[in-house]
Amino acid sequence: MLKNNTALKNSALGDPGLDGFGDELTEALLRPADREDRVSGERVGVLLAAAFGTAPSAVALVRDHDHRVDFLNWAFRESFGLPVDACGPLAGLVPQFEQLGLLDALDHVYATGTVFTAPEVRVNGFGPAKRPAVLRVTCSPVHHPEGGPVTGALVTIVDCTEQVAAVDRLRAGERRHRYAAVALQRSLLPQRLSQPDDLRIAGVYLPGAADEQSDQTQDAWRRSSEPGEFQVGGDWYDVIPLGGGRTALVMGDVMGRGVHAAAVMGQLRAAVRAYAAANLPPGELLLHLDRHAAELEGVAYAEGSISAGACDFGALATAVYAVYDPDDHVLTYANAGHPAPLLRLPDGVIVELEGAGGPPLGTGEWTWQEACVAVPPGSYLALFTDGLVERRGTDLDTQIGLLRRVFAGAPQLPMQRSAGRHGVRRAGPVDLVRDELLAGMDLPADHDDDVALLVVHVPRWQGQRAELFRSAGLDLVGGTEIAAHARAFASGVLRSWHVGDDLCDAGVLAVSELVANAAIHGKQPVRLRLRRTDRRLIVDVSDGDDHLPRRRLADDTDEDGRGIGIVAALASSWGARQLDTGKSVWCEFGL
Repeated sequence: MLKNNTALKNSALGDPGLDGFGDELTEALLRPADREDRVSGERVGVLLAAAFGTAPSAVALVRDHDHRVDFLNWAFRESFGLPVDACGPLAGLVPQFEQLGLLDALDHVYATGTVFTAPEVRVNGFGPAKRPAVLRVTCSPVHHPEGGPVTGALVTIVDCTEQVAAVDRLRAGERRHRYAAVALQRSLLPQRLSQPDDLRIAGVYLPGAADEQSDQTQDAWRRSSEPGEFQVGGDWYDVIPLGGGRTALVMGDVMGRGVHAAAVMGQLRAAVRAYAAANLPPGELLLHLDRHAAELEGVAYAEGSISAGACDFGALATAVYAVYDPDDHVLTYANAGHPAPLLRLPDGVIVELEGAGGPPLGTGEWTWQEACVAVPPGSYLALFTDGLVERRGTDLDTQIGLLRRVFAGAPQLPMQRSAGRHGVRRAGPVDLVRDELLAGMDLPADHDDDVALLVVHVPRWQGQRAELFRSAGLDLVGGTEIAAHARAFASGVLRSWHVGDDLCDAGVLAVSELVANAAIHGKQPVRLRLRRTDRRLIVDVSDGDDHLPRRRLADDTDEDGRGIGIVAALASSWGARQLDTGKSVWCEFGL
């Protein structure tokens, strides 16, 4: 134990010029209020000297603006390889302090009288092993007398290399997990959107910003190129060709974030495609999807939790399922708790498609209603998730109103844009509208909800292009003789369309088989529709019977059962679907 007031002074410092500041500090610390408190004051001084001297953190006491050292504990000398009798200005003893700007920090402490902390100072040659290290440096002002000017500073250095390394490993692990989640999400989304003959479609998925994302200036489009920096969710979209020229449009959002939401999204998307392949109408498809969502396995509770070993069942999600028929230019849709899509008509009027609403998927048995809306050529349709419009502290109706205004004014012709904001993107009208919606909604860099957006354009064909899109129809009345009438009609129409002799013959044969099946096995009324696009020829025969045909292998002795087989062999694809009254059987031929 130290016996006198010299305990706080570094006895190894032989510079007499240091005595004044050290003596004043010691006397100020140990000066008793009266003679009876002297023993107590000396004991406090001894304890402080012992604490500083043996503290595991490096401690230095400096004075004046040249930062001359008055006290160095053992840990400080060992950390920077200083001898026991080290003395003089701190810059001469530890040149790294000046290189790292810490002397400027000490000047700041003298000038302001406030504590300065540098949380992560990286140095080389720290400690006996001369290893790289990360230090937390704290500079505290010393006032003498109390409440007077700053006459010195107490420098405390803590080696936090291991803690920083552990945090870096944790962050790297989180980035890897986020990257895996985003990679899973993107693999479950369509890699390339189907582009139907009669529609032009552009979509985008943007994951939400990670919790520690702090760059407020970066562009939202960057989320598509650096998935490891962002947080994935359960948003998805899809475009599904249904055959016969019809196209299904899907937009959905699974509650939650992370890998679990992405996995549930993948299961729901696969289920939608399976139900769509069966040509289910929108309302019935959502009914089946609701049952499927209720049966999905939910979150399993981790060990150590109150509910360890248990597992939630069911997934909560919203979805819109819509089917576009190019023959009638009609969109039939059903909505399960999702934000209503927006339709921009050719005259610029915005229509909110809210005629067929219902509860989210996974909430229980429900019968979703359907609604139909005319979508004339020149229209645009926008389907989106809530991440595009929801903002903290902003009214949702206000954001929906903003989206409507941006959608109404979105350009259809290329505009001069900053490449830094949007990057290099396609210049089609539907792509421009999509980009304008994202730019107009001004997604903040720290927006933590993911966004899915799907924009659909119904082009208005003009000039020579319009000659590639033709249609013709014929109502057939009578018995089996209507097959001959249908063949003659189809032959004349197809030759006028200049589809080629081989395709004309194949198309006429398919018409003959389908109409004959409708005349023999179906009911009146029977209607034949022929459609030609720039890519395919479509034959569609409808009748009043709701029994769907199926392909089967006919025996040698059977007199029927070969019609669908012949059509399937001739056409690139075929199918059947139920109508409100009856059914429709179609086949397609590639041009």
